[in-house]
Amino acid sequence: MFKGVSFLGFFVPRIVSASSLIKISFANPAGATARKLVFDLLEAAVASTDDNNLYIDDGLDGFPAFGFRPGSEVKQPYRLYLPEKLPSEFTLVATFKPTSFRTGYLFAVLNPFETVVQLGIRISDGPGTNQNVSLVYTNSDLHSHSEEVAKFTVPKLTKKWSKIVIKVSTTDVSLHLNCHEMARQRVTRIPPELVFDTASTLYIAQAGPHIQERYDVST
Repeated sequence: MFKGVSFLGFFVPRIVSASSLIKISFANPAGATARKLVFDLLEAAVASTDDNNLYIDDGLDGFPAFGFRPGSEVKQPYRLYLPEKLPSEFTLVATFKPTSFRTGYLFAVLNPFETVVQLGIRISDGPGTNQNVSLVYTNSDLHSHSEEVAKFTVPKLTKKWSKIVIKVSTTDVSLHLNCHEMARQRVTRIPPELVFDTASTLYIAQAGPHIQERYDVST
């Protein structure tokens, strides 16, 4: 399960987050004004406080954090928290503390049938004692399964606070862990600007009833 307060996560594991658990941001294009540039996905948890499996816990540096017990369901229409189209360059930020080794999604935006993850961050088992952090980015009109366009191997994240930053440009994807760049991968994304379906759904700490992969973590 996850614990977290202001951004990112989902599955039966647990995530804890500080003032901002999961955020998506992008640069203001030339000539654009009064455009929202930062999107806090944990606002979806604020709208789900009637969920008995969602609770408030102590987060990083004394900030409050949301906790997600197994059975929690933070599920909202994506359009309440994200723009209709994701630009070609953007950044994902998540602060979390996993409490299990289970594979799971910190967050996921699913297509209307909830069978394909259009956008998400997935934590999974890696080689040896390591774990993988993956950026899932899928054109659900072209693919019937979720596409991990970039996968990074990192030391075990379980039972300690971690901050990951995934920076996506037109040519590559980089991962920073606790302010250190871990790796950079050349990536070709099709389409370069991801357009969500109007009926897509945002899940926190899991990837819906079909994919699931709930994550045990604090954020």
